[in-house]
Amino acid sequence: MSADHYFAVPLLVRDVEPAVRDAIRAKVSAYLNSEAARRDIAPSPEESVATSYYHPDASILEDAGLDELEALVLRSAQSFLEQTLKLPPRRIEVERAWINVFEPGAQEAQHSHDGSLLSCSYYVEAPENCGCIVFPDPIGARRSYRQFTKTAGPDLLTRQDIAVAPEPGRLVMFESWFPHAVQCNKSDKPRVSIAINLREAQGPAAAVPGRAAEKVRGADIPGAHVAAPGTVQDPATSEARAAAPGNRDASSAAREPARSAGTPAPSAGKPFLFNELFEVRKNIGLDLNAVQDTIPTVVIDNLLQHPERVREVIGSTPATNWKHEQGGRNFVDYYDCRLRFPIRHPNSLVSLAQQAIAKVYGINTRPADASVDVNWFMQINARRADFAVPHSDISEPARRSFTCILYLNAPEECSGGTAFFRFKPSNSLTFDEGYARAVKEDSRVAETGLDYWPEASREHWKLAGTIDMVPGRLLIFPSEYFHSAHHPVDSFYAFPRLTLAFWMVN
Repeated sequence: MSADHYFAVPLLVRDVEPAVRDAIRAKVSAYLNSEAARRDIAPSPEESVATSYYHPDASILEDAGLDELEALVLRSAQSFLEQTLKLPPRRIEVERAWINVFEPGAQEAQHSHDGSLLSCSYYVEAPENCGCIVFPDPIGARRSYRQFTKTAGPDLLTRQDIAVAPEPGRLVMFESWFPHAVQCNKSDKPRVSIAINLREAQGPAAAVPGRAAEKVRGADIPGAHVAAPGTVQDPATSEARAAAPGNRDASSAAREPARSAGTPAPSAGKPFLFNELFEVRKNIGLDLNAVQDTIPTVVIDNLLQHPERVREVIGSTPATNWKHEQGGRNFVDYYDCRLRFPIRHPNSLVSLAQQAIAKVYGINTRPADASVDVNWFMQINARRADFAVPHSDISEPARRSFTCILYLNAPEECSGGTAFFRFKPSNSLTFDEGYARAVKEDSRVAETGLDYWPEASREHWKLAGTIDMVPGRLLIFPSEYFHSAHHPVDSFYAFPRLTLAFWMVN
């Protein structure tokens, strides 16, 4: 008996010929010392990379005279579309091209290049240990299933991401919707890459640059290969498989458009730009607010530039049920719902969380998902406890994770906040073997989706401390600590309890 594989995701990895690689490196090296580079390359306002992305009129291909790279990319794209995706022939052109310089310690968060057809990264300089480009499994339902059922593994069908190690002269090409990230550059030298977005040409066919055409031979692109995540077979395969996932590669190609002076501000019932609605204030401070001197929580107050607008828009957006199990209490005693919004980069909210975690905990992180959730809770009947079911947010014990919670309610609506707990049987504040055994013996200990309120709270949990709900407050803490929503009073009948949550992982 055999099973077919469906929903494969193609990924092209090609190492170019040494002569082409060296010619491109020499031209880029000369460009980096030029007036054009000093004019166009600048630190990203949201990430730690220096890039020419924010100068849309600049093109690294033209400024550095990279005809051979442009030809290589265009021919690779034709092969990718026609031979791998089995699509009819079409004319392809470069939409944008920019250079990224990752100094030691630089990284980028997960993102995609929505709006383009194909995207690629070409590595000019890639010192050892400079960070892999990482592609998570793009099927969110399967990724969540792997975490929930603990069936993730190293094989093609069970792995949760793939990391491709950069090498000088290596081209990595993929469909532009495919999320990716780049790990922290842990070397002592810069990592230099060129990012290119491609689109279908609308006008008359453009000729491939003549000098480059002589250097790139054959429509089948010798030395190139295409693989689904987990099956990259190139000289760096073993290194890539062993590498841990990290943060992103090329700056996002689909920036959200700027709102003109005549465009109305987002309000209830109207579309909105996430990055604009959740604009972060400048020059904000952070406090390390340890709970009982043991739980290292970070609190950042007055985070949002427009907290009232956020409350108006998010509070009036219809939300769907989250957990709604047969025989459960959701939509009987309360409404426990979720809203999900994609992360579009550059994202100041995620960037701020990255910086805070790096500063306080000394760990470089990236978003665990390409989206953020809004927890939308409202009471129907009186609460049956002072807190929801305590839990930890750890899904992969080997990976460090940090929970980020942003309170969205208006000042007059706020009560309670986030509570932290000690698990009585093992006297532990974090997920441990004692808790795992207890869950197997008594399902009431853990979240089951049947009830928001804990059934056996006094028997298993002791309150360790709380962080108050304050409008625009961002709370960050290591995900292994037991916590839950704190409800000291019945106050969410007339309006919902609103918290935005996302997770950062290393």
